[in-house]
Amino acid sequence: MTTLSFCALHRTWAAVAALCLMAMTTPALAQTHAEIQNSPTALMAEAFVAAQWAIASDTSDALTQMSARFAQGDDALGQLAQEREELAARRDRLERTIEGLPVAPAQAEATNDSRSAYRSAAGRIAAIDAEIESRFPAYSELTRPQALSITETQGLLRDDEALLLVLVNPEATYVWAVSRDRAEWARAESLGDTAMTDAVARLRESLTGTAASTRTDIDPTLFAARPVTSFDRALSHRLYAELIRPVEGVFEGKTTLMTVVTGALTALPLSVLSTAAPVTQATDVDAADPLVGTSWLIDRYALASLPSVSSLKALRCYLVEPEQQVATCPARTGTQGYRERFAGASQLVAFGAPRLDGPASSDRRGSPDSDALGNAGTLADVAKLRALPALPGSRLELETLKTRYPSALIRMGADATEAAVRSTDAEALSHARFIVFSTHGLIAGVTAKEPGLVLTPPPLATAADDGYLTASEAALLKLNADFVVLSACNTAASDGRPGAEGLSGLARAFFYAGARSVLVSHWEVSDAATTTLITGTFAHLDAKTSADPATRAQALQAGIRAVRAERRWQHPAYWAAFTLVGDPG
Repeated sequence: MTTLSFCALHRTWAAVAALCLMAMTTPALAQTHAEIQNSPTALMAEAFVAAQWAIASDTSDALTQMSARFAQGDDALGQLAQEREELAARRDRLERTIEGLPVAPAQAEATNDSRSAYRSAAGRIAAIDAEIESRFPAYSELTRPQALSITETQGLLRDDEALLLVLVNPEATYVWAVSRDRAEWARAESLGDTAMTDAVARLRESLTGTAASTRTDIDPTLFAARPVTSFDRALSHRLYAELIRPVEGVFEGKTTLMTVVTGALTALPLSVLSTAAPVTQATDVDAADPLVGTSWLIDRYALASLPSVSSLKALRCYLVEPEQQVATCPARTGTQGYRERFAGASQLVAFGAPRLDGPASSDRRGSPDSDALGNAGTLADVAKLRALPALPGSRLELETLKTRYPSALIRMGADATEAAVRSTDAEALSHARFIVFSTHGLIAGVTAKEPGLVLTPPPLATAADDGYLTASEAALLKLNADFVVLSACNTAASDGRPGAEGLSGLARAFFYAGARSVLVSHWEVSDAATTTLITGTFAHLDAKTSADPATRAQALQAGIRAVRAERRWQHPAYWAAFTLVGDPG
């Protein structure tokens, strides 16, 4: 087997990718293997495919399985796939229940019942998988996606788009840039995994750091009783200079950049990379004109994140009507189009500003992790949920959206319940083009508690409504949405740590439920600044048509500009938290 074939086929990618990429900078290495095609283009193409095996993620899997259901377009398949999803969620809940049961004779009956139910669910899942494999082989093919070649990727890109793939390895970071007509790659020698993790941690500290500031040119709400940590523009620029500038010629004339990143970079929105070195050594806290003149990557490109390169195929080929497919897509086997499943789709459905008894919060949409708000069982503690701070900014945000979309279904206060999301308004949700949740978001705890969204707590918690929409419950929603906005804190990374899973279970859940793009946040967000960002984003959406390329990415770019128009919100902690994941348009 040749070295490059080994690169393309083996999943032990770290050492293999390094060997392949060394050939890029060490021509003699490639020349020692006469059987290897040693052109730089061939090496780049082989390594591009090999790198993709390293970045498979749960979010990518969710997109793939959702797109496969739509592509097949068969009601029987849809029923089987939906039954499997529900059984898988049940199996996972039972597994957590079994793990949490005490080992005691008094619990023996409950443990046996749970284990029996678990075996039953697992057995039925196996039977469904076998039936799908037999009756719907195309679905099986689609749910096991292959890495895309550079040529295939180019065929999925529009004229004004480019893609950036970043693979963080222990010894260095490797970067590929692809547009419809060009492709290049580079190696960042000084940014191995340890160095990258340290750099991202330092930047995140200035975005999420805690202690007191009396500065008048900084909005005091997000940093209330905390110091405003200086944002390290030199380090931000270093990441841009080593990761993007060497391949940026590929992006010439492009307005939209899609990114696929790994490692620590999954915890850092690339919008905070500075495209110019600081002109002075003064810190942002001490500078007379802090951050106002800084050039950011978001100024240069509308940005969207993809969970994998292959997810671009899922989004462009299967989650659109046949006439909107790009020319390189395979023929559709189903009879139903993605859009024609639901006639008369609603423009917008939103839930938020839940009724909470805590002191009204005018600063942050943040709360403890989900462990702190649970109880001894599997339901949320409604008393603890009810004690969270009210969010007047969320109400203002939703009221503004209501004026923009008069026919929208907006549930606020006592009406913003989990029962409404999962039952009462489930049909409206399935028809909505835009969906917004504006509330507290909770990250996953250290136990089995899931990440989720806080809604108005009921008087008594039940399985149908405990005031907390978990990721597994969100995954069972049936959506048809172009754009789901999670206007809450910490809805992107699972725990905010560099190197953790790139997207939370909550974000993955909405992809699985049927979203084509999801807006998520990487840290606690300012209530007031987020209101401006979300309303600014939707104002730009209104000025576009659904057929415009990069509509949602450009809308987020416009929303960020609206936040930065306020001098007190120049610090990226206010405007950079949100990332668009999925199709930019």
